[in-house]
Amino acid sequence: MMASEPMLPAQFADWEPYAATWCLATEHARREQRMHSTQAQLELFYRAVKPRLDEAIQYLNGFSLDTLPQRERNLLNLALSLVEISVAVELFFNPWPQDAYPWQEFSVAY
Repeated sequence: MMASEPMLPAQFADWEPYAATWCLATEHARREQRMHSTQAQLELFYRAVKPRLDEAIQYLNGFSLDTLPQRERNLLNLALSLVEISVAVELFFNPWPQDAYPWQEFSVAY
């Protein structure tokens, strides 16, 4: 069986296990993934990516946003997923705040 093509730049290969789940192109898709993940899954992703987020941002700063190659686009989307889930890990300790209005009632425009 042939291994699948990497989704991320080589220097971020250790994040490949998260790529298929978290390289999501829209805010709506990232929010849906957050809400359908367990808190343990969110925390595992957070602990794996957060320590090197600045390195990823500096790497992406070397590219034009309008012409990002696909692997770099995936890296940007993975970083945006980390932003999406960070409040669940840092503040709510749950994918959605307890006792808040139901998340299914909110829609994201992008």
